[in-house]
Amino acid sequence: MKSEDKSNSPDWRIAQNSIAKFLSENSFDVWEERSIGNKRVDVLAKCEYKGKTFYLVFEVKHYQNVTPSVEEKFIQQLEEYVRTLILREIQRKSYNQIIEHYVFIGYLILSKDYGIFLNRRKNWRKKAYFTENTVLSKIWKRNVHFYCSSPKFIRKNLESQGISFYTQSKISDFLTRSSNNHKKPK
Repeated sequence: MKSEDKSNSPDWRIAQNSIAKFLSENSFDVWEERSIGNKRVDVLAKCEYKGKTFYLVFEVKHYQNVTPSVEEKFIQQLEEYVRTLILREIQRKSYNQIIEHYVFIGYLILSKDYGIFLNRRKNWRKKAYFTENTVLSKIWKRNVHFYCSSPKFIRKNLESQGISFYTQSKISDFLTRSSNNHKKPK
C-alpha cells in the first residue's frame, strides 16, 4: 500500500492491514475481508505449529465509544464467525482431527476506545453454541478461545495459546553484543 493510500484509509482499515501484515510476517496464511459461509471476517489467519493448526478470526472495531451492550454485539458477531468456521472445518476433517489438532481463536480488536479493559480473555463467558451435538460442544468448549484487546496485546495473548512468533535480529543487536564482548582491557 502506498503511503498516500494509507493516509486516505479509514483507521479501522489501517489497523486491519497492520494485523494482517504482522501475522503474515510471522508465517501465517492471511486473508483480509474473507468470506466464511455467508459471513465476512476482517482477518482470517491460519498456521500450523507443533502439530496444531491454529485458526485466528479477527474482528477490528474503531469506535469512539464502546459501551457494554455494543461490545456484547461485537462478541456475538465474532462467536458466530467462529461457529461458522468450525462447521466448515467439520465438513473437511474428522471430529477427532479437529479435537486433537485444531485451535480456533476469535479476537476482537478495539482500536480506539477499549471500554473498561485494554486486554482480556473472554472464555469465562463463552456460551454453549452446539447444545444439540455433544461432539461439536466438546470442540467449542475445549478448542475455542476468545480475546478482546487493543492491538498491542495481540502477540502476548497468542503466545499464551502456544503460538511462537519469529523475532528478527537487527544488525545493531550484533554490533552491540560484539562491541561489548571485544572491549580491550585497560
